[in-house]
Amino acid sequence: MHITRLLLLTPYFLTGCITGPDLSVNAPSFEQRCTQPGIVKCVGFDDAGETTPFIYPPWGQGENKAVIDSVQKASGSGSLRFEIPSNTASDTSGSFWQNFSKDLSIQFSEGDEFYVQWRQRFSSEFLDTLYKGGGGWKQVIIGQGDRPGKTEYSCTPIEVVIQNTNQRGYAQMYHSCGAKDSQYEPVEPVRTIRYRPDEWMTFQVHVKIGTWYRNDRNYKRDSTLELWVAREGYQSQTAISRKNYDLASQDPTAGYGKIWLLPYHTGKSHEQRHPVGYTWYDDLIISTHRIPDP
Repeated sequence: MHITRLLLLTPYFLTGCITGPDLSVNAPSFEQRCTQPGIVKCVGFDDAGETTPFIYPPWGQGENKAVIDSVQKASGSGSLRFEIPSNTASDTSGSFWQNFSKDLSIQFSEGDEFYVQWRQRFSSEFLDTLYKGGGGWKQVIIGQGDRPGKTEYSCTPIEVVIQNTNQRGYAQMYHSCGAKDSQYEPVEPVRTIRYRPDEWMTFQVHVKIGTWYRNDRNYKRDSTLELWVAREGYQSQTAISRKNYDLASQDPTAGYGKIWLLPYHTGKSHEQRHPVGYTWYDDLIISTHRIPDP
């Protein structure tokens, strides 16, 4: 299988003790994980030419704040680094996006399930700053895929978002961007695995779609949302496990098929002067099977 490696160019301690073995020896590499059954896409962030077309600059600006970093990377020759500058509003850094398939054919809908894994690193300046007015920076948005003749943007009704909600210092989740029963429905963690600075953490989301909820108060409780988080070199721990859930869509043709990586921070004040922060992404994998820990 051809592995697309895009060259572009992480938090505190788990509540309680970290359990599980040290996986730093004989752990599967990015290339090995990309040969597992069910792989849909692998993005290694090693080729600037392949990456740049998928970077959006911050709103109203022409300069990209997402660049290739050939020094700090989880694997390969590079990673995607976002800069979070001082005196910036919500869209501090722009975003990187990818459809699950180039021909837009891969769209996960009713009866489907899929997994998304990525590595992410955070600078201490990024984690230690309490951003004035901010509701918490995002990590990823998983939403509606582009369709022929129709480009989809973030805040689609079906989206699943991983976010540092209210700047609590650990990954949380919400669904639907206000479309489900007129709310941004939070999916609360079962374990708070705090971000750690200056290490490559691993995050993996599992989405299992039952029957789309139609906003008609007729709940099916047949969908699942899960999140696993791991510190560098350690086994993943369950952070979120919401089964018997309802994923909402009133569009029967809707399907998950696009991902955005971004530190977008709703409500952040542009008046605040703060240290420049950074976050890096690497080893993005999308699969129909659970992906092994690195």
